[in-house]
Amino acid sequence: MTVLPDDGLSLAAEFPDATHEQWQRLVEGVLRKSGKDVSGTAAEQALSTALEDGLTTRPLYTSRDAAPAVGHPGFAPFVRGATPGGNAATGWDVRQRHASTDPARANEAVLGDLENGVTSLWLGVGAHGVPVSGLARALDGVFLDLAPVALDVGAEFGPAARELLRLYEAAGVPKESARGTLGADWLGHEARSGEELDPAEAVELARLCGREYPGLRALAVDALPYHEAGGSAAQELAPATHGRRLPAGADRGRAVGRGSLRAAGVPLRGDRRPVFDHRQAPRGAPPLGAGGGGVRGE
Repeated sequence: MTVLPDDGLSLAAEFPDATHEQWQRLVEGVLRKSGKDVSGTAAEQALSTALEDGLTTRPLYTSRDAAPAVGHPGFAPFVRGATPGGNAATGWDVRQRHASTDPARANEAVLGDLENGVTSLWLGVGAHGVPVSGLARALDGVFLDLAPVALDVGAEFGPAARELLRLYEAAGVPKESARGTLGADWLGHEARSGEELDPAEAVELARLCGREYPGLRALAVDALPYHEAGGSAAQELAPATHGRRLPAGADRGRAVGRGSLRAAGVPLRGDRRPVFDHRQAPRGAPPLGAGGGGVRGE
């Protein structure tokens, strides 16, 4: 049996703290072996990486580096979440993407994932997955008041949204209990397909959510089309911060929430871009937490 000393056990107590200058000297030695005779700050700069848009990442960040204030959850700059409660009330959200075009097969996969730890669904609809007419079949057996649904839909976001709202009503889900995203992203669809859509329907959906569905978000931002077109990280973020255009006369406060998509909780999607890292769990998600919470019994 090991007996700790009265003052505890600190394995590094006899070693002095390493300094930034010591680390720089180690870097200098490594660089000299590669033929670069630099020292001090120049050695550190030699390991820095220049990114697109004039950004530079350094090889080492410490507590000496100043960082902007992160604020509080639910308040600007919203880096700690869009709501004051953050994730404290609901915990982690394990969301699985489903893009099957067959409603029956999609339903089988959805129920299987919910029984094994997934807590919400990212469902492709229309050109991205099941037809709008098959949405009810794909979600058959799902407790819609427990499992949030985020629609991934292109030009058919209006019909898909209305069908999901109909399913909430048919299932007896109170409007305040509905959770998810209706997936209206007309600019993303235009960037991907070249087809221009009228945003008026998206604005009406956003107003409807603002009035009656506090847990639903009408708008979504998909950065993937901009990434696939060769956009840089900052260019991918641009649609989320500056690129959302609403018709003249629209009530922007109602539509997007105080003029800020982040404040309104609009999900930013970039499912293949590490800068967002919102890629979904692979098929057969790990059983995190109690499974089956969003599945109806027989």
